[in-house]
Amino acid sequence: MQGLPEGLALTVESDPPSGFRAELAAGIHAFHAGVIGPWAPRRLGLAIRDTAGALTAGLSGLIAWDWLFIEAVFVAEAQRGAGLGAVLLSRAEAEARAAGCRGVWLDSFAARGFYERHGYAVFGELPDYPAGHCRAFLMKRLDRLPPLS
Repeated sequence: MQGLPEGLALTVESDPPSGFRAELAAGIHAFHAGVIGPWAPRRLGLAIRDTAGALTAGLSGLIAWDWLFIEAVFVAEAQRGAGLGAVLLSRAEAEARAAGCRGVWLDSFAARGFYERHGYAVFGELPDYPAGHCRAFLMKRLDRLPPLS
């Protein structure tokens, strides 16, 4: 392993303190600001709840640099196949269009076919992650589609 300059020390932490990720992000965002402009993300959350208020399906995402990144999509097992995932995806795309996004991207190892059926294309794969599966990175351009009426 290559040595560090004098006065610096490398530590390895299996459970870093809660502020560690924020420290990294601050440095990364400062670098990016000088290269591509400031980091000004906007969170997106969509929830479908039953009459008791329990979450039946939901989607979380992050809009940044004119793209929506879909972080997570959940549909309760009892509701799978009822079209709730399609409703969430369609609404997320509409929100992204309204925000001026060029496209949407995500990664998935379990629902690749679902996203492909909704017009998403694979732009990368990570084989054997998790073991025995292939994580696919998918995207859909929105700036080439007609606006929703």
